[in-house]
Amino acid sequence: MAEAPLYVKLLMFFFVVVYMVSVTMETTRGEIITALNDRRRMGFALLANLIIVPILGFVLVRLFDLRPEIRIGLMMLAVSPGGLFALQFARISKGNRVFAVALLIILSILAILITPVLAYWFFHREGPIGGPLAWLVVLFSLLIAGPLLVGRALQIRFPEVALKLGRRLGLFSIALFIMAALLSGRFKTPALKVIGADDIVATVVLTVACWAVGWILGGPEIKNRKVLAISTAMRNFGVCVPLANHYFSGNEGVIASILAYSAISIPMNMVFALVIGRTLRDAADGASR
Repeated sequence: MAEAPLYVKLLMFFFVVVYMVSVTMETTRGEIITALNDRRRMGFALLANLIIVPILGFVLVRLFDLRPEIRIGLMMLAVSPGGLFALQFARISKGNRVFAVALLIILSILAILITPVLAYWFFHREGPIGGPLAWLVVLFSLLIAGPLLVGRALQIRFPEVALKLGRRLGLFSIALFIMAALLSGRFKTPALKVIGADDIVATVVLTVACWAVGWILGGPEIKNRKVLAISTAMRNFGVCVPLANHYFSGNEGVIASILAYSAISIPMNMVFALVIGRTLRDAADGASR
């Protein structure tokens, strides 16, 4: 099962870097820290992503007549939160982008630490525990931690310029996202031919169930519900694919199920973000228009 070539991966990484810089340049100092310190909101986010969705994933693979390798791929996704594309969907849905960034930080760290261990413990696998753990840590530093620090430094040093530049970078990140999604999509299409109808239905059901879980636990503000629903549905393909290559080398079914989930859930979340962005707003936001 062929993965996307290097230039497509670099484009996706560049999108994340630009987005992270733009958000931190558009926010005031301390907003992301405040979001991270909101124990109630983050607690519900962790409950959704680390407990409820994994349970739903394990239930679904038992309900549907899936091949063992497809089950493994879906279960790996179920236990691996923090999909990077959730950032852009938060912007499209007019959700709380600061909350989206805070979620990405926490969920990405947890995915890097937890997913390799769970994959090693629960699934028949090859290769030593941890796999590409060092590479994932480096990738997190380059894509998330580094851009956050750069954006924050620029926002503190040049607050007025940073605000305008951040908005322009935000628009640029949309263009990068569209190009990355279109280019990566063509390399995920073959994965849909490997999996069966039940596998596709299970993927769709899991995505919709993630929306429901995130929306219910997102709290009273619609902008936070939007972010948690989308962030919960966008599982961490960036962690799962290298782990699948490490633990299940040569097993096309595992990797196919992960790529197929990506190929299906990204368009679903795009439509979902567009619809709720146009139709649902908090009362205060509507009054300010």
